[in-house]
Amino acid sequence: MHVVLVTASAVRRDHVRTEDGRVDAALPALARLAGDATVFSRAYTSSPDHESTLRAILTGTHPTEDSGRGPTLVDALADAGWETGLFHGRPDEVRSSWGFEAPDESPDRTVSGRLRASAHRRIADETVLGGPLASADRLIGSSFGTRVAAPPAHSAADVTERALSWLDETSGPRFLWVHYDTARAPHVPREGTASDGIDPRTATKLGYATASAPDALTDEERATLKTLYRGELEHLDRHVGRLFDGIQSRLDVSDTVTAFTGTGGCPLGERGRWYDTSGDFYEESVRVPLFVHGPGFDAERVEFAASSVDVLPTLAAAAGVERAAQRGGSDLRSFTGRRVTERQVFAAAGAAPAAAMVCNGRWKLSRRLADGRETLFDHNDDPAERRDRSGENLPVHRALSHALDYFVENRRRSSASARSPIETKTRS
Repeated sequence: MHVVLVTASAVRRDHVRTEDGRVDAALPALARLAGDATVFSRAYTSSPDHESTLRAILTGTHPTEDSGRGPTLVDALADAGWETGLFHGRPDEVRSSWGFEAPDESPDRTVSGRLRASAHRRIADETVLGGPLASADRLIGSSFGTRVAAPPAHSAADVTERALSWLDETSGPRFLWVHYDTARAPHVPREGTASDGIDPRTATKLGYATASAPDALTDEERATLKTLYRGELEHLDRHVGRLFDGIQSRLDVSDTVTAFTGTGGCPLGERGRWYDTSGDFYEESVRVPLFVHGPGFDAERVEFAASSVDVLPTLAAAAGVERAAQRGGSDLRSFTGRRVTERQVFAAAGAAPAAAMVCNGRWKLSRRLADGRETLFDHNDDPAERRDRSGENLPVHRALSHALDYFVENRRRSSASARSPIETKTRS
C-alpha cells in the first residue's frame, strides 16, 4: 500500500467545483481525480491560517501552543516501516513536519535572489530594518510593479520533479506528501492559462493595491485580479496532473490511496478582503475541496461535514497503520454509506485561540473570544453567509454555542498542559 497526499494553499472550493457539483472543466487533473473519488463536499480547514492547518493534517488534532509536538503521521508510518517524504514550495516557512525530507534552504542562488530572500527574512522577522524595507517594497511595488522582498520559493515544476525523483530513489510502502503554494498571493500571469497575456507589472501593482487601496479598485481591476487567481488554479492543476501521471508510472495505483485537499481559501474581494484570512471563518476562507481516491473509497459525493483533522486518521486507517489514540479527527470512511446529517467540525484561529467556529454542514456558528460576539449562518437559505441569524433559531444557536464552549475549553486546557516540557521524537 502507498499513500499520496497533495495539499495546496488558497484553493477555494467554489472556484474548483461548479454549481452542479462538478469540477471545473478548466481543471482536468482535479476533475479526473474527483471523478473516481469520494468527494467530501462540505470540507473545512481546521484554521483560517494555512500553517496551522498543515499541522492539523500532520497530527490529526487541532494544534495548540505546542506547535503540534507529539505523535505525528510520520511517526506512525515510519514505525510501520514506510518511507516518508514531504516536498513543498516555501522553504522559508517553519513547518511542523518532523521526519520528512527538508527542502533546500533557498532555491535561488543568484545574487539578486539571495538579496530578496534576505530582505524577506528581515521583514518577516520584524527586525529594526523590517519597517523601512516593507515600506520600500510597497512603494516600489505599487509604483513600478517590481517586488523587492519576494519570499524564496520553489516553483511548482521543481516541487513536482523533486517528488517524482524521490519516488525513483525509494522502495517499499511509501507516503508522499506534496504541498503546492501556487495559488497563494502574490498572483502572477501564467502562460497557457486564463491569465496569460496580463502584464506582470500590472499584476504586481494590483496585488499591492488590494492592501493599500482596495476600495479604489475598479470593476475591471477586480476582474483582472480574479483572472490572475483563475490562472494560478489552472497552473496548479497542470502540475498536479504531471504529478499524478508520474505517480501512475511508478506506483501500483490499485494499491495506492490518493488524497487532495486545500489548506485554506482565498477571499478575492469578498467583504473587503482579498488574501488575508486571519480570524476569518467565512466560506470563501475556510471551505476547501477534499477528494480521496483508492481502495475503500467509492466514487460518490458525501454531504456531511469534514475537517482537516480528519485527513490523518482517514489515511492512516486506509493504510492499515495504527496511531496513538488522540482526540481530534475521525476516519471519514466510518461515516460514508450512513445517514449523517449533523456531524460537527471545529476550527480555531490562534493557538490560544482568539476565535473559533463550529459547523454541522447546514449551520455555522463563529465566535470572537475577546468579546464573545457570535455570528450564525444558515447555509440552506443563505450559502453566501450574508445574513446573521443569531437569536432567530435559539435551539440551534444554543446547541452550537455549547459545543463551541466545550471545544474552546479543551483547546485552552491543551495549550496550558503543553507549556510544560515534553519529550519529542524527531526523525531524519
